[in-house]
Amino acid sequence: MIDKKQWQAEQAQFNDTSRYNDIMNVPRHVSRAHLPMTKRDRAGQFAPFAALTGYRELLDKIAQRYANKKYPTGKEEQVIFDFFHHLPSTDGVALALTYFNGESGYYDHYQGTLTRVDWAQQVAHFEDGRQIPLLNIRAVTRKEEKNGEG
Repeated sequence: MIDKKQWQAEQAQFNDTSRYNDIMNVPRHVSRAHLPMTKRDRAGQFAPFAALTGYRELLDKIAQRYANKKYPTGKEEQVIFDFFHHLPSTDGVALALTYFNGESGYYDHYQGTLTRVDWAQQVAHFEDGRQIPLLNIRAVTRKEEKNGEG
């Protein structure tokens, strides 16, 4: 909330037009040397910054991909975090998981060998180079090895 003194200062600074009384009622200058600019050209001067062209479409495309994502509740997040925290070792653990793939916009099943968990970035790193954000994981279990270990 704005306080009274700040409001008064802003009103005095931005609403005082007395400094411009000498030019307030002067007719607009019309150049004899230059033709008047078209409305289209004048509007072009105020067009959005060119680097942002297509930005809205990009956001809409990404939002469409994430339309299928079901965001986990706090309890579901805690279950996933607890699973990774309670692994005896994160290196070389075979896992089977279901996760949201941000590239495809759908849930994928994945089986791989965990190499490490980056807790600062909250990302699980796997042997094949795949990196999966922990918050995208919906279900995870340890995968039993065929020889009975794991």
